[in-house]
Amino acid sequence: MQQIAGALVNGLGILVGSLIGLIGGRRFSVDFRQQALRVIGIVVILIGFKMAWPLPDPINTLLSLELGLGLGTWLHLDDKIQRFGHWAESRVGRPGFAKGFISGTLIFNIGAMSILGSLQNGLTGRFPILATKSVLDGTTATILTSVAGWGVIAASPITFLYEGSLSLLASDLASVLRGALLTDIKVVGGLMIAAIGINFVFDNNTIKIGNLLPALIFPLFLFWLKTHGLYFL
Repeated sequence: MQQIAGALVNGLGILVGSLIGLIGGRRFSVDFRQQALRVIGIVVILIGFKMAWPLPDPINTLLSLELGLGLGTWLHLDDKIQRFGHWAESRVGRPGFAKGFISGTLIFNIGAMSILGSLQNGLTGRFPILATKSVLDGTTATILTSVAGWGVIAASPITFLYEGSLSLLASDLASVLRGALLTDIKVVGGLMIAAIGINFVFDNNTIKIGNLLPALIFPLFLFWLKTHGLYFL
């Protein structure tokens, strides 16, 4: 149960936020919604930097991010995610269950915080990333429900199942994902989380997070090089 506690908290956060948005979300002014998301963005930036500090191997971190960005850009991951989101919206282009459900599921589950938070919970039993994400998602759910409809509520169990599955998988891989390797992944993930916060603050896609997702894989390769005596620092 401890390994999926973060997923449960996140799912409940979305549920509570959706209910608040369903009941009274339309009473919030547009200015309040924008400012609330920017304040959350600032907090997320600080959380990301705290995860990344003190940056024990800056060269490997930079290589992971640059190689991951290169692979993600070559695969057009961010564009594909954006196109899928627009396609889904066009298919359900009217208020109602489907629009809210698809929008919520995409927003809450496609991102670094979801992956990293689940890994952290599964590997350590602690879930500060998912706890923070639950506040972020809950606030977003409140705003999204007031705009996209009541189907956002249904994204709650989907998020729980997705993140819970990742956490259980991570706990099975605990013997591999530990020590210096886990630290490297944590640092890369922390900087990606900070990038998510920057996008919230500026209310745009300043940093294409989708293209950065492969960066979480490269610490594994660079760690393998380390074990064979090849260091960049």
